[in-house]
Amino acid sequence: MVQDPSYGEELHLTIARVLNSETGEVRQRFSQYTDVDHSLEEGWEVDYSSTGNVFTEKEVAYCVSVPGQNQWAQLESTASIESALEALSITNTSPHTNGNVDSGDTADSGFEVASGLASKYPLPGENHTAALVKFYSPSAAPKASSVIDVVGIYELGYNSKSQESDEERKVLWPCIHAIYYTDIQLHNLVPSLPRLALSAYIARRDMCLSHLTLVLGGDELAAQYLLLHLLSKSVRVQDAKVGKFSLNLIGVPSCEKKQQQQQKEQSRRFNFNNLATKWIGDAIAQLVPCSVELPFELGLLNRSAFLPNAEHGDLKAGVLQLAPGTEIICDETCLHEGTLDEHGVRNLHALQTSILEQTVTYLYPFQPIDISTNLRILVLSTGKSILQNDCDVYLADTAVRFFAKIQSGTSVDMQPLDPMHTEQIRQYLELARCLDFNIPKDVSDIISSEYADSRRCAHKNGEQMMTQEDLALTVTVARLISISKGQDVLDLASWREACTLEQYRKERATKAKSARPASGGEPSS
Repeated sequence: MVQDPSYGEELHLTIARVLNSETGEVRQRFSQYTDVDHSLEEGWEVDYSSTGNVFTEKEVAYCVSVPGQNQWAQLESTASIESALEALSITNTSPHTNGNVDSGDTADSGFEVASGLASKYPLPGENHTAALVKFYSPSAAPKASSVIDVVGIYELGYNSKSQESDEERKVLWPCIHAIYYTDIQLHNLVPSLPRLALSAYIARRDMCLSHLTLVLGGDELAAQYLLLHLLSKSVRVQDAKVGKFSLNLIGVPSCEKKQQQQQKEQSRRFNFNNLATKWIGDAIAQLVPCSVELPFELGLLNRSAFLPNAEHGDLKAGVLQLAPGTEIICDETCLHEGTLDEHGVRNLHALQTSILEQTVTYLYPFQPIDISTNLRILVLSTGKSILQNDCDVYLADTAVRFFAKIQSGTSVDMQPLDPMHTEQIRQYLELARCLDFNIPKDVSDIISSEYADSRRCAHKNGEQMMTQEDLALTVTVARLISISKGQDVLDLASWREACTLEQYRKERATKAKSARPASGGEPSS
């Protein structure tokens, strides 16, 4: 993933005119895709005043392991920086040598190969690998947070921004001189994506729903909304963004005191200590290429940087600088009494902006820049979340008791998915999410007419009228129901199903609020 696309610019003497000071002979030397200066024999020197010299411009990008890439996606793909670099065993010409040093011999020669800068990786405390990728004119470096596949020449070299001390001069960086690169999407990390017939979509949808229902303790309604969430993505239609579907699952038990203490002791890393939220997070991690656990522990919120920051010249990573399509699972059950300072409030505001607007603000000097993103955000909470989400679903009482058992450490008897079905569900989610979708005008006209009729009827009977927000949510649900069936256009059957599903959800919410007025997990503002 491209963390910093503007890490620097370099000039390289690609074609050099060289002179022999003794004989006066003139030659041309060619050099490309390397940082090594022209190595000349005794008596030869570069004629820097020659008009025949050709300089090539290079843009340097700082690239890192894809944040949150799940282990199965790393094993199945060749897009991992770690695996690619470890597989290389070639002779490198590096600036510190005038000759050949094998990549495996750097330790013996007193040089260390850098693995990455902590400040330039979005997830604090996580091991990762980094490489400098150099793009030659006329190619430009790709955008920040994009995931790329690169073919190039591998070399160990210095980091031009880290040469302030003798110790730093002994650190070599993996460097890739890009001959060719292409942007890829996270679905490219899922192997063997086949074309599916419509009947195959239905079968895999049923398989996925059955699995998610088991994960959520038998709660079929919540499982349906979780499936819609996993299929969602933000797309731009004219001047608006549609398709986003952040979800708040309400009713997950909160952390016990012992687990809270564990969270404090590990508060420099993002991981779940609530066994109930970890159960859900682990289940989702088996199905999507990239997922990030984000516990709402006060220490993490107050210390971490959620937004990328280049106010001091170098772009430092923020937690929200993630590859498009990454799943963020927020654990609000660990948010307890304490002080959320100004920095923590800004972090929550940044997360809320990502939910509502699907943008992440990059803090550049003099002018912050909002960059469009595509992050799916799932919030797990005991009471209604402090964040505004697109959809709130109260878990059924059976699911609440199920997660209470898990949270208390009681083992749950659940048959795991076999590898073949797991792979089929992964493929189904990625293929359905990639469908190009539209709403036919005749269906749109019927929906508008029914919306107007429902408002007139509600007004006449003194009932609460359907709002524009209710309409937009129901249309999104209908859109995702169609996609879940492998359909690329909205039909009236999916619209009717969405209306019924929304009715059940609202009825459950009303019942849950009256039965559980004090959930104990909803922090005060």
